[in-house]
Amino acid sequence: MTKDKRNILIITGRYLPGYKDGGPVRSIKNLVDYLGDQYNFNILTCDRDHGDTEAYPNVKVHDWNQVGNAQVYYVPPKGFTRSVIKKLASQVDLVYVCGCFSDYAINTLLLKRIGQIKKPVFVAAMGLFSPMEFRLKYKKKKLFTTLFNMTGMFKNIYWSATSEMEVKEISEQVRTFDNFVIAEDLPRKVEDTVIDKAKAEGNLKVVWISRIAPKKNLIGAIEVLKRVRSHIEFTIYGPIHEPKYWDACQAELQQLPSNVKWTYAGNVDSEQVVETLREHHVFLFPTLGENYGHVIQEALSAGCYTLLSDQTPWQDLNRYGAGKVFRVDDIQGFVDEIERYSQLNHEQFSRRTKDVIAYVMNNNELKVSHTGYHKVFDF
Repeated sequence: MTKDKRNILIITGRYLPGYKDGGPVRSIKNLVDYLGDQYNFNILTCDRDHGDTEAYPNVKVHDWNQVGNAQVYYVPPKGFTRSVIKKLASQVDLVYVCGCFSDYAINTLLLKRIGQIKKPVFVAAMGLFSPMEFRLKYKKKKLFTTLFNMTGMFKNIYWSATSEMEVKEISEQVRTFDNFVIAEDLPRKVEDTVIDKAKAEGNLKVVWISRIAPKKNLIGAIEVLKRVRSHIEFTIYGPIHEPKYWDACQAELQQLPSNVKWTYAGNVDSEQVVETLREHHVFLFPTLGENYGHVIQEALSAGCYTLLSDQTPWQDLNRYGAGKVFRVDDIQGFVDEIERYSQLNHEQFSRRTKDVIAYVMNNNELKVSHTGYHKVFDF
């Protein structure tokens, strides 16, 4: 650790080379990519990916590993002990912990509460307090927040939120002390390239990519496609986080009409997502809630016209011709837009693809140039 740059300890459940946790891993990776030359990032994380029984090959456990622009300290499951967190926190200028319901977050908050961590502690909300997300495992989360409020566990920390909306959502569940900094998630670094996709009138390649879990609402996407009459190639990517939910999705997929051909294509390496999505025309994602939505930025970067629910920060797609936003329950709205878009000829479709790329490149530039992470890490 050098003295000319501030040393930041990020504590998170999963990091590279893991990918199964999706957005949280991508959030930290993007942060390191953009700001790694300005801060010394030290990451404490688990030594294996979600659901895996074996550690990553070729990593040192209980020691530092150089991973990109960051130093990463891997521990086994249940290895986020108070002694490890206290030791690493004593070596840095600031602690940034992802979420507040996991074992590593609870131990960090407890150490801060009893004065064992002297440095500032920021908690990244990570979308955990959005109404639909908080509803999942509601009793457990409500019990935690009630106990934390009663014992003052949130009193001497700061919150890193991605928007004013997230600040409001946190404040509805947590006793706050005007202790927020807004720092929007940073986008994946992508090149401004010309994308030329072939498209026949009346045909459409629709893609869905995310963790296969209820919050991501794959079933909602399938319900939309049940009503579509155009010829659709529907491709699903992503790790199966909840097998019972995937079983339910498969049962619904079997009921798709003959004009919709579907494929489950499995996982995609994190660094290959944008390239993979360039093969598709439309990203259909009626998610139940995203505090940022890295897959949204990645799909747009691949030139995919994007159809979203209204439960994400990406609310201005309509204005720039990059997609449409509908209520989660507006199935017919999604259907009508897919039908309309499927009828575009190649020339019309190419113009729209250029609009999508122009929108996302401008959006990326604004997010990076106005990032609130300097306010967090320079605190």
